[in-house]
Amino acid sequence: MQNHQAEYSGTILALVRALSICERTGEPTGDIADRLRMPAPAQRILKAAVAAGSLGDPAWAGQLADMQAASNAFLQGLGGRSAFASLLDQGVITRAPLRSSVGAVSEGVVGAVNAEGQARPVSRMTLSGDVLAAQQADAIIVLSREVVENSSAASQAFVSRQLRRAVAKALDAGALSTLITSATPTFAATNDHAADLKQLLDTVNSGEGRLAWIAAPDVANGISLLNDGRGSASPEGISEFLNLPFAVSPGIAAGTLILFDGDRVLADIESLGIDISRFATLEMSDEPTMDAATPTATPVVSLWQTNSVGVKLSALFGVAAGTSDAIAVMTGIAWPPLASG
Repeated sequence: MQNHQAEYSGTILALVRALSICERTGEPTGDIADRLRMPAPAQRILKAAVAAGSLGDPAWAGQLADMQAASNAFLQGLGGRSAFASLLDQGVITRAPLRSSVGAVSEGVVGAVNAEGQARPVSRMTLSGDVLAAQQADAIIVLSREVVENSSAASQAFVSRQLRRAVAKALDAGALSTLITSATPTFAATNDHAADLKQLLDTVNSGEGRLAWIAAPDVANGISLLNDGRGSASPEGISEFLNLPFAVSPGIAAGTLILFDGDRVLADIESLGIDISRFATLEMSDEPTMDAATPTATPVVSLWQTNSVGVKLSALFGVAAGTSDAIAVMTGIAWPPLASG
């Protein structure tokens, strides 16, 4: 049986390398695919990307079957780097189609509880506007042209890791920001971590869903050192706390802990888009200040002058809470790391 995951695992990296060389040489993408003897999925994608469309547009690229399969393989390879992608892939977060009307009415049917003629209670889950809207997360990294175009195993492993790190951070920053904005209950932490945890649980836990935590790195560091027997949370990746999935993400502000019910949080991630530039001028900063609202003089770097390549990976995603109490957020956490329970 053919292993499709293995077949597509290196496709995104191959596309980045091919597009980078095309940007420099001006060769048609189909010609470069043949000359470099790209993997079959990459060849089909490059030869399909004619003037009518662009791989830089994730919505257009997602219509290519090979690009969709390659995107899925790339996203599954993010590992624990993205809390959002990992919990979605594990089925903790409910997957629902983007741009589609999403609503649900459910009833737990038990015989002989409701007498004839009596009303039956149901629970309802709807979204604002009833549509899971698509958003775009852009991850931009800058690499030297030599390392991108190098075909050695070490070079490809390095580039692949940088691409995954960037996409993971962009997805978490976009998705978790959306969730936090939609959260109705937001609490300020105290020094009593047991009381704080119970407050989150009392808000979200209905006894019917699948709960999960998402923590900022500093909060995860503290929880992993809690000496109270409540769990063995890891300071990175995906682990467990209170026997519930526990994910760590740099995409949320320090001191923040999220608890949500995955049955009532709907999301999806669609195909990636890839864009390459050798002539852009960038501000090399994690917190850029150059924008239209507050223009500020700042040093910029020319990719052409530094013989660098800018790579932008774009992902279409959507996430929303189906009910107002599906997620609770606690901020300002600074629990003693070795508190006794």
